[in-house]
Amino acid sequence: YPSIPDNSDYEPEIDVRAGAHSDYGTVTLLFQRRSQPGLEILTPTSTWSPVPVTPPGTETDLLPPILINIGDLLSYWTNGVLKSTVHRVILPKEARRGGQDRYSIAYFCHPANETDLVPVPSRLVVRKAGEDGCDGGKERRVMTAKEHLNSRLAATYGWDKQDEHAWDPSEL
Repeated sequence: YPSIPDNSDYEPEIDVRAGAHSDYGTVTLLFQRRSQPGLEILTPTSTWSPVPVTPPGTETDLLPPILINIGDLLSYWTNGVLKSTVHRVILPKEARRGGQDRYSIAYFCHPANETDLVPVPSRLVVRKAGEDGCDGGKERRVMTAKEHLNSRLAATYGWDKQDEHAWDPSEL
């Protein structure tokens, strides 16, 4: 994320650098510098909370922290036992304009296209499915990883799932 010029009309209360979203895959590993706050998560009470750049107890570590986000697919796989992390990136109020760029590297983990997304064989997952009114996920249609990804992309970008824009990672 580039630095904000001193003469910018950027307003931290209104503008965000990356809007609220969740990641589509199973997990995301985020590597970022300690000195660069700005990542926020949506809490269960629907408020935004900053993610600590330097988690307690890691102040003297030489390597940067690795943040792990649970993605939509892992939430789907576990019938919601593990919740997908809704997050955004802002320019914190205390950050200075004209300051440094914000760097981060994200690794998105996603299964092969043809992987069937059947619920994880766990008592917790079965119990959660029962609480939500389905029998351990058996009543839910099993999708492939490709179908799940295309449904998330369609929801995000307004594509028809059968549309020529549907993304097929095997075409790379």
